[in-house]
Amino acid sequence: MVEGLPGNGEVAARLELMGDLLEIEGAVRHRVLAYRRGAARIRATPESVAALAVAGRAVELPDIGATLQDKVAELATTGTIGALDRLCSRVPPGLAEVARLPGLGPRRARALFEQAGVTGLDGLRRALAEGRLAGVEGIGPKTVAALEAELAARDAAPADALAPLGRALPAAERVAAALAAATGARVEVAGSLRRGADRVKDVDLAAASDDPEAVHRALAGLGLVDEVLTEGPEKTAVRTHDGLRVELRTAPPDRFGNLLQHLTGSRAHNVRLRELARRQGRSVSEHGIVDAEGRTATSPDEAGVYRELGLEWIPPELREDRGEIEQARDGRLPRLVEVGDLRGDLHTHSTWSDGTATIAEMAAAAAARGYDYLGVSDHSRSLAMAGGLDPDRLRRQWEEIARVQEGVSGVRLLRASEVDILADGRLDFDDEVLAALDWVTASVHSAFRQPPERITARLLAAIEHPHVDAIGHPTGRMLGRREGYAFDVDRVLEAAARTGTCLEVNGQPARLDLDAALARRALEAGVRLIVSSDAHSTDALGFVRNGVLVARRAGARAEDVANTRQWPGLRD
Repeated sequence: MVEGLPGNGEVAARLELMGDLLEIEGAVRHRVLAYRRGAARIRATPESVAALAVAGRAVELPDIGATLQDKVAELATTGTIGALDRLCSRVPPGLAEVARLPGLGPRRARALFEQAGVTGLDGLRRALAEGRLAGVEGIGPKTVAALEAELAARDAAPADALAPLGRALPAAERVAAALAAATGARVEVAGSLRRGADRVKDVDLAAASDDPEAVHRALAGLGLVDEVLTEGPEKTAVRTHDGLRVELRTAPPDRFGNLLQHLTGSRAHNVRLRELARRQGRSVSEHGIVDAEGRTATSPDEAGVYRELGLEWIPPELREDRGEIEQARDGRLPRLVEVGDLRGDLHTHSTWSDGTATIAEMAAAAAARGYDYLGVSDHSRSLAMAGGLDPDRLRRQWEEIARVQEGVSGVRLLRASEVDILADGRLDFDDEVLAALDWVTASVHSAFRQPPERITARLLAAIEHPHVDAIGHPTGRMLGRREGYAFDVDRVLEAAARTGTCLEVNGQPARLDLDAALARRALEAGVRLIVSSDAHSTDALGFVRNGVLVARRAGARAEDVANTRQWPGLRD
């Protein structure tokens, strides 16, 4: 812990606010992106960035230059950032939250401020109630109705913040690895995070040690820890610098498997295990499996726990009481897809649109991951805010792809595109351009508030198009920001199965779209999935891991995921 210094979450929030307010004010795009990238880097950093900045070492982190370091150091030493204070005197800080509402954005947020006096969400609620938005630039009756619905949904939502899988899992694994290194104990991530849940309230860790008190003390003293919430010989809870609550439980090595299985859950799965044990005249808990004579069977690993009950080991992602216990009893569990099964990534972005890495850098990173192919799929022209490509720029990009390909061996670079499905159902490129692409991902990026029948028609039009290979992030949800749009799922799945159009499981931490429930329905309908990173940087290629976890929760095998095939087979 670093006493008296702001945590990484607070530092990142201040920099994000600066970026948002600068965008509302009309600053150049690269300044806005610099603050957002810096904030994202700070959230992902396991040690105190404030302490690094005070020591002049924050610039050693990617995306943190001298300007950002100075601002973090100023916050750490004075409790404020002068530039942010001056910015807030010009642009009300509450407008940042207004701008993030679906359908608004920075330009409309500024219009609400200048023309209706809105300075935050409460002011927006009052302006809506008083009918003061009529005549505000860009705000029509449909936008007013959408804002009223969005604010009502927010008011009804639970207050507890949930961390997305893609942020929580790497952070949890860093804590587990640091604790194992400090103590020599075996430490594993457990709970819903181990099962691949898309959002979690906290993180569970299980540790195997004959000296549990030493392990609990070590967790409380880790440099990753910002605050100790509770500390004791049986359970310790801490909060990390990136804002996650972590709870630790320990067991002797000979019954670690029992503890890990119990903490992993789910609750419904564990209830079924207890029912199975009762039918066998036994009881099961984190302490072991006890028979009628009082003898206790324990195991150092989970496989032993399941074997004792007459079951195959069940992958954590399947432990949701959906028939997995019967499958394990009968030897019918599927061999689930793994990250190592993927032969390529078909949805990535470069500096040609809103990515941060060049095509050459993305190609080198794909080669390092052992991929056979990489789809360079930058946005199409209608997504101007993301630097979408018109046909002329797209053709110039193809020339660069060809040049880069000459210097890269082992990875085939595909001429791909993430093409917008426009509000009227048309695609953003004409058929001649689409036919020249190796892979087309069609995605909805606008008009989310259309009626379900209209959204359904747009998706069906894209699925039926002969040059569309996949539908990207099919529900359009953004975790913690907006629900997915409504559409007729059954009609979309039927069309995708009939035409052979893939549906994407997008591994972006804020998306995870399709989710596991819809991915399961897609598989049952005969639809093939693709798992994509939607990477906007080289590091983000690793987001496929999140997508694989979602696919595993859906019960997907390698053969259910299109990009487990090599390119010739996938192309054919």
